[in-house]
Amino acid sequence: MELDGNILKDKARKAMSKLKANLKEFYYHKAEIPSASVQQMAEFIQQHPDTQVSTKSLLGNTYRFFNLKINDDYFYLETNNNRILQLDGFANGKEFVSYRSYRDSNDLHTQIKLT
Repeated sequence: MELDGNILKDKARKAMSKLKANLKEFYYHKAEIPSASVQQMAEFIQQHPDTQVSTKSLLGNTYRFFNLKINDDYFYLETNNNRILQLDGFANGKEFVSYRSYRDSNDLHTQIKLT
């Protein structure tokens, strides 16, 4: 049985991505650096009482757009049927997270430094 090089490359890439995410989470935990994953931030934004929500239906798909401003922090989230499509976070005018589902789907649960 021959092994497909692309399959092996994809498996290696996913394994390295998972290892990197686990190491990052371990380091942040040990160093007591505040962090959260994109998934955790999206849940926070959706549940926050100050979040402004708008909804649009396009071609039979329902999209929800969330905007949240807390002091000098700003968050923007787009979802489609509870799937995170985009999440941007800014602290003091500087971007600290930029997630796009089409390019970052492997990083949905990777910890991001919040400070």
